[in-house]
Amino acid sequence: MDQNEAKAYFLSIYDKHADEIFRFCFMKVSNKEKAEDLTQEAFMRYWQSLRTGEPVRNDRAFLYTLARNLVIDWYRKKKESSLDVIQEAGIDFAGEGRADVEQAAQMNEVMAVVNQLDEPSRDVILLRFVEGWSPQQIAELNHESANAVSVRLNRAIKKVQELIHATQP
Repeated sequence: MDQNEAKAYFLSIYDKHADEIFRFCFMKVSNKEKAEDLTQEAFMRYWQSLRTGEPVRNDRAFLYTLARNLVIDWYRKKKESSLDVIQEAGIDFAGEGRADVEQAAQMNEVMAVVNQLDEPSRDVILLRFVEGWSPQQIAELNHESANAVSVRLNRAIKKVQELIHATQP
């Protein structure tokens, strides 16, 4: 593939997957700017692989793998615990209406429960219910069977239900 073909292909993949990669990163880091940075970095690495001619069997899965690895690296580097970090995590309700605050609080409660799950369960829940992926698509991303993904998804849903009922009065 020559440079112009690679550029056109990259732009088509970017247009097709940029929003979902951003949402994936945003759900992981809860910070719009950081999610944008991670999305940009994932696509930069994807472009580098295209330029070097590295074969990519499934572009979408490759982008999610890049994004997941970047998120993991970011969390490893992140050591701060200050007011700035809390505000960056979206816990700043200045200027928001009551409905927005309630919705944000409910979302934070749900995410707190989901974040208690182990990483494979958390990932399958986010990919299925936030990104709308099918179990087959998730299986391709993780190089496992759709049945294994479905089992993990059902177990994760039951665990979330248990955790929600355990935290309610």
